[in-house]
Amino acid sequence: MHAKACRTSLTRYESGPSICKGRSSSWKHQLAAFGTWIAQLPAELMPRARLMSKIHHQASHAKLESMKQPWSSSSSMRNCFLLGMANKHKALVVALVTTIGLLIILHSAGRTASPLGKRAPEPWEIEDTVKKPYPLKLEEFPATVEALIDAIRATTRKASANGGNNFSASMRREWHLKNPCQSRRQMGALYSLRKETRDLVENPKWIRVLKEYEILHRTCVAQMGSVTDFFLQRKSIPGCKFVVADTERGTGIGNKLLSIVSIFVYAVLTQRVMLVPFSTTIPGVMCEPFEGSSWVIDPELRNFTLARENPKLWGSVSKFYQNVDECSMSDDDTAAAASSHAAVEDSHDSTGATYYCGSLKRVKSIYASRASEDWDCQPQPRFFCDTEQAHYTGVSWIYFREALYFLPKLFAVPSFRPVMEDLFPDRYVLPHVLRSIMLPSDAVWGRVRQVHDAHFRHADARVGIQVRYFHGLYDFNLLHEATEKNIHGCLVEHKLLPDVLVPDQNLHQEEVVVVEEEEEEEEEAPHGSSASADLSSSYNKTSSDSLKLLQQPLKVTTVFIASLYHSLNDKLTKLYVRRALETGDAIGIVQLTSERDQFFGVEVDRQALTEILCLSLSDHLILTPQSTFGALAQGYGALKPWFTDIRPETSSVCVRGQTPETCYQIPNTKKFSCPHDLQVHGKLMSDLVPYITDCHLVEEPFVKVRAGGLGLQLLTSQDESSSDNSNKP
Repeated sequence: MHAKACRTSLTRYESGPSICKGRSSSWKHQLAAFGTWIAQLPAELMPRARLMSKIHHQASHAKLESMKQPWSSSSSMRNCFLLGMANKHKALVVALVTTIGLLIILHSAGRTASPLGKRAPEPWEIEDTVKKPYPLKLEEFPATVEALIDAIRATTRKASANGGNNFSASMRREWHLKNPCQSRRQMGALYSLRKETRDLVENPKWIRVLKEYEILHRTCVAQMGSVTDFFLQRKSIPGCKFVVADTERGTGIGNKLLSIVSIFVYAVLTQRVMLVPFSTTIPGVMCEPFEGSSWVIDPELRNFTLARENPKLWGSVSKFYQNVDECSMSDDDTAAAASSHAAVEDSHDSTGATYYCGSLKRVKSIYASRASEDWDCQPQPRFFCDTEQAHYTGVSWIYFREALYFLPKLFAVPSFRPVMEDLFPDRYVLPHVLRSIMLPSDAVWGRVRQVHDAHFRHADARVGIQVRYFHGLYDFNLLHEATEKNIHGCLVEHKLLPDVLVPDQNLHQEEVVVVEEEEEEEEEAPHGSSASADLSSSYNKTSSDSLKLLQQPLKVTTVFIASLYHSLNDKLTKLYVRRALETGDAIGIVQLTSERDQFFGVEVDRQALTEILCLSLSDHLILTPQSTFGALAQGYGALKPWFTDIRPETSSVCVRGQTPETCYQIPNTKKFSCPHDLQVHGKLMSDLVPYITDCHLVEEPFVKVRAGGLGLQLLTSQDESSSDNSNKP
């Protein structure tokens, strides 16, 4: 508070109970009056006043125990002090202490304001204003799974102080009746039925953490009422903080789910409740993942759907970084920064609250902040820094509007890395998270079961092929012949399908001629018992051979194709279905849709997810590089895919992927951009984290994106230590 304002407040309270009321008052009444006057002071003056009241009380009892003389009334503290001296020498101590106390209060109010417009607190004030100075680093961030579980439980206890943690058996039954989800129970079993690929081993640590997070989610959401109104009215619940996982408009199901998975892992690490806007279509495609709760936000399409049109609902990234920078500046630099940014203050950014940080500077709290600037498809580079993450702990709501899989960078954040390594020791993050929270709704799962039972259940091998032409018909006309040739070559080269040889027509004619000559000789043979016996023997031998052929083991391979075009299906059908194979094996080709153009909407996403899951149930996977549709199948299935290679400078038909983890495409930087964390600032993430590497060269964006280089990829523990190409987690 500025000096003038503070003096005004003191003048206002002078008319209240005075410590110099009249001669009839005893020293006890004087102390009581002084305490009453202290209690009426503004909140800004209370810490100092409490301290002076305590000193006054102690001095009065020690020095003036025998003093019974009343004070003279006076209109000012100065007159009170003089009259006290005249009446009783011992009263000097009381008046002196009182006057000094008031002078200290006035002095503190009149001190020069801090560069941020508020005075800097004294050490004894801090306990009364904030329980703990705002952190500059995440020094106490959980380093193990046990510590993370304890942190989630502590947050839940804080959030449940006012109720919201009651979830009885009857409530559980009712919730499951309202939110049926067959895939929650059946998904793992379906993946285990694959015959040529051993399934992913369950991660018990992740399951434990997820159970605790589920309770936190339920506890917070149960107390919010209308989530949209809760946000618009800037309400809060102790312990509850939130992330909103929104996606860019016109984003396919692959980009949506990969970005939401990344956001969810961040939410678990930081004990935040993740909410998904209804407008993303995800709530209409997926089951509710958290028992007893709901992740749906804004079903009325009132707020988050219109966030682009109402940017003031969320504090800008630049405003957030301004807070971070000011906390790390010297006082002079802070004053200059505050002056330069004063014009861009946004009344919608905060609730008016403040917090202390760094060297006890006070900065304006941000209620809700975006993680991306200008609606980028990924968090800003400074998001992945310890200092910035420490400041995000003071932001109630963080808004993501993403379309990329940025999860590998969470391993790069120094404070996150220990617990991430403990939580996912094999680094199969994407498969574990997808199968635990991205559960397809019954409308989707019923279609998946239909395909599985009709085409996959009795197959000895399953091959999934995904073909994507990023620029539609133009790319299809330009690339489909080369692409289909390479896909067939990949299938044959790696023995996923048998090689098909075109029969020699001359050889076929010679065989026919021989057969005709034999028939003529048979006609010239005399009719008799010997000839009949020979014919009977030949017939029996033929029947026996046919029976043996039918009894031989037959390998059945089902090929599932996901593409907007039917051309590859036609090619493989001609090669493998419309002829008998020399090996005697059987090949089945399955393709559900071929719409040529990409559409958007709930039903489109349901069908797309159906085909993604069918691909993921394969033993072997051939994908188009850079496609998030295929990447999602790769993640669900925990498969290391083959990528179709149509690079003009290479002769290979396909190349093996490096890992079941998908590529983080076109990251805005591969380096740490952490100006306040000098130990990592400017360094390559892959230099400090050995299991973060560049994506395969085949995924360099030369067709889909004509600018930018290779993305980043997370290597699993097996991929890092072994060059084995088998799909065996």
